[in-house]
Amino acid sequence: GDCLMSMVIRDTKSSAVTKDGSTPKEIKKKAVDCTMAWELDCVACSVVPLDEKHVAVLGLVPSAGSSSSSIDVTAESGFGDSQLAGGDNVIELQVINREDGKSVSNDSLPLVEQVHTNSVDNSMKRIRTGNASEFILLSSYAVSRMDDLAEWEALDDGERAIIEREADAFGVRRTDKSVSNKFSELHQRWDMTNDVCSSGKEILEDSLAFDDKKDDESTSSQSSSCSDNYVFALSEPINPEILSSDLDHSSRSSPPIMTVVYSYDACLVQTRDVDDVVSYARSMGKSALALKYALAHRRDMRRHELDLLVDNYFSALLRLGSHHAEGKALSFSRVKIAAESLPILLGGDSRMWQRWIFMFARIPGGLFLIRQKIPVRDPHLPTYVFEMTLEKMLEETVNHRSQGNTISGENDVNNAASDKMTDLFLETLRSWGPTSYLRKRIQMQRYYSQKSRNHSPAATFIKQAEKDLQRRISQTAFGVLSDANDSASKIEDITTRQAIDASKDSLFDVDNLIEKFSSRLQLNDKSTDRDHLSSNIFVGRNSDITIIFANAELEMMREKFDRALGYYLSIGSSFMTESLPILEETAVLTVNHSQEKLALAEVTGTKYDHVLSLIEMHQLHYILLNRNYSFVDKFIVEPPIVALIMLVGLSKAGSFLMDCLSPPDTKSDADEEMENTNTSNDSNLPLDAIAAQLASRPKLLYWFLFQVFTKRPDMYVKFPTTSVPPLIITNLHRKQFSLFLDYANESEGEVISEPIASTSVIIDADSPFMSFLRATIPHGGVDAITVRERLGSYRGGRVDNPVFARELAFVTEKFGKGTIEEAKEVLNLYLLGAKNLSMAVAFAERDSKHSKDLWKILVEHCTISDPSSDASEKGALFGSLLEAAAHCGADLSSLVSSIPEGMSIQGLRPKLIAAIADYRHKVRIHEYTADALSEDKVGLLRELCHLSRRGERSAEKKVREDAHKKDVHSSKPSLLQMQRMKSSAATMRHPNAFSLSIR
Repeated sequence: GDCLMSMVIRDTKSSAVTKDGSTPKEIKKKAVDCTMAWELDCVACSVVPLDEKHVAVLGLVPSAGSSSSSIDVTAESGFGDSQLAGGDNVIELQVINREDGKSVSNDSLPLVEQVHTNSVDNSMKRIRTGNASEFILLSSYAVSRMDDLAEWEALDDGERAIIEREADAFGVRRTDKSVSNKFSELHQRWDMTNDVCSSGKEILEDSLAFDDKKDDESTSSQSSSCSDNYVFALSEPINPEILSSDLDHSSRSSPPIMTVVYSYDACLVQTRDVDDVVSYARSMGKSALALKYALAHRRDMRRHELDLLVDNYFSALLRLGSHHAEGKALSFSRVKIAAESLPILLGGDSRMWQRWIFMFARIPGGLFLIRQKIPVRDPHLPTYVFEMTLEKMLEETVNHRSQGNTISGENDVNNAASDKMTDLFLETLRSWGPTSYLRKRIQMQRYYSQKSRNHSPAATFIKQAEKDLQRRISQTAFGVLSDANDSASKIEDITTRQAIDASKDSLFDVDNLIEKFSSRLQLNDKSTDRDHLSSNIFVGRNSDITIIFANAELEMMREKFDRALGYYLSIGSSFMTESLPILEETAVLTVNHSQEKLALAEVTGTKYDHVLSLIEMHQLHYILLNRNYSFVDKFIVEPPIVALIMLVGLSKAGSFLMDCLSPPDTKSDADEEMENTNTSNDSNLPLDAIAAQLASRPKLLYWFLFQVFTKRPDMYVKFPTTSVPPLIITNLHRKQFSLFLDYANESEGEVISEPIASTSVIIDADSPFMSFLRATIPHGGVDAITVRERLGSYRGGRVDNPVFARELAFVTEKFGKGTIEEAKEVLNLYLLGAKNLSMAVAFAERDSKHSKDLWKILVEHCTISDPSSDASEKGALFGSLLEAAAHCGADLSSLVSSIPEGMSIQGLRPKLIAAIADYRHKVRIHEYTADALSEDKVGLLRELCHLSRRGERSAEKKVREDAHKKDVHSSKPSLLQMQRMKSSAATMRHPNAFSLSIR
């Protein structure tokens, strides 16, 4: 037949009324409905149902002779001398769509008359028949069946349960009464479009699509196009059914099994399974597509192992082994895709994780990409895996830093890359160590941020550390692979161990890693046998900073905090030498420009802030006094205090030293010997010990002593318990005076000198040097005569030299003999040296003994004609003198009368009016003060009168004694009592005022 039809025949019943009107008669009829009718392009031999939408047709199609298609099919059959069955026709198995009649699939079947024949005539090998009835198509979906009720009765209880479960899976409720609905046709339970047999065409299309793409070998590209669908695991979410291994697939119907039968041969027809699709993809070199379809139908695979497919995927992606392409470099995008796919594809298989961690170790920088992907809890990996990873990362970091030092012109880029690699390595080292250490580091960062009141620098570190700690506690595998040997009991044991003893849950052996890293410190033979358990450490001269930093972290993990501090200080002593000159210049600027408006030039990071917390929390101050680190074959080693300043910077080190500072140790030698054994519990740093360490760096000592002078005056210039300062303090005073002479002159003219016409009201602002002289000269450590001599010699005897002009004028005024010569010298220093008219006027008004002579000198200075100045400059100078005199409260009338004839002073009238207004304002202030004092006096007198009339209750004997005392002494209060009462009343009115207490 050449037509395909499908008809449904139903029995119907109807009632018809008879002519005589008697009871209706029931009539049975058969109704025929045609549901499908399509013309075929073949002579149909047999037809069987395939699913609800498709049927399978076996038919004869006219042969194309010696066409390429028949030759290909014959060649594929494996019988070179045999011809296809059917004579001049070809037998095909066609899949026809019920809805539109189109052919979905056409497969030629290799049926032959006989396999091998010795007949010479080839025509005898062909089946000469045109009868299509000789070919029969049998299917497991088209078998003879009994009645539904009979089939149901023939089943046992287990088979009935399976049928009921299938019914529930298809959402059909069946009862025993509807026996006809208990069974559904087999072809209605299977859908060809959802089966893997339809993936062959799709995988061919995907393969052809990716074949048109070429690898982008640019290493800067984040996502280059690849020759295979390697990103399917990242771009397409994996079905949860793929990740689960306990799903029940009993409700899924199996595909049909069809057999084509002929009198001489038979052909078994099956749909393509997932193994065929995977083999087909691998034969085309598409490992990613093969893995993709294997994961989609992993429950149906029989001939392929999923872990081998995953290995082929990563090998092809990373171009390893047989997939290595000559002349093609591995791009960064490929490594990144592989790194992100690791947790998805490897899952909980610890064996696969170990294999591919070691494979990534062969790729430069590969371990840095997968460091956050490596499981830390589930699955449980051996210790040597983490140790190998850390050793390899350290080796790559050290090699990159050493190569960067040999490349010229790219130092900044290489240093930045090396620093980034170091940070990633140390972050990985901390995250894989004991969880107790992670908590301790978080505590240190929070302690320092709270103490310094600056939370922003430590926020990033704390956030990352908390993330690593949370991952150590709750990380769980979620990928497609699982390890049969890794049971849930192991994970429970690890979690329990973390809860019981968090200091022993390190993923690697800390002691073993310390021993391996210490061997990289480039120590000589004499120092290699040092004890790693002692507090002293030894570092090679050419050791890398990353190794020393890693050893410090490891020492903190095993709670050897003294050794850890030694490693940190060795970093500051050996690897911060390039920044030491900048640090010293910044220290000098900090003292000379101590105003808050001047910004510091110091630029420091936050990498070593936790070192300060380490010292304070574990009382390691004695390490700063007794160095516990040394360099092999290196003669110049910075003291611990200098190393600490170089490590954390001036501002942070200054705050730390001021908090821990203690007075100089003035005990005897016997007392020192008794306390030597208890120095580890001392949390103070003596002033003289710090100064002794900073003596080798005068600029840092200059900065430190000034910090002590300004922030800790109680132990440097103010002594409430003694009138004679210690000898150590006076020696430091003399040392600081010499340092001021050496470094205080830098940018002196820009900071303290003002133009001669300045009218600034702030005339008493002391320079740092003047503040130091004012506070230390009375203690005798720095003699005033010596100060004047050294300042004079430093100035070269010139009056107009601006260097230390204010300081010399201050010392001469406060500690001189008060002669007229000294007064004139001070005035000239202010006028000619400091070039500050306001200070000169203030001094002339302050020195009442020689004020008249000094004012004459000022007027002469402002009125004597200068050939180099014009009339306007002379008038401006005298106008400035009038303004300064008005601010100091001087007599303006005498100055106005001293104005020479012909001098033009711009704005003289407004200046005089403003000066008079200021004077009147001061007079009003004094008047108001006098009125308030009079009111206070009246109030005090009234209170005294009230108190004098108050009676006192006492015994008879005491009354006589009191009367006798009243006779002896005057009944009026004494002057001292009146003063005390007045002060008490003033205190009650003004609580902030100073007064004596009355008892």
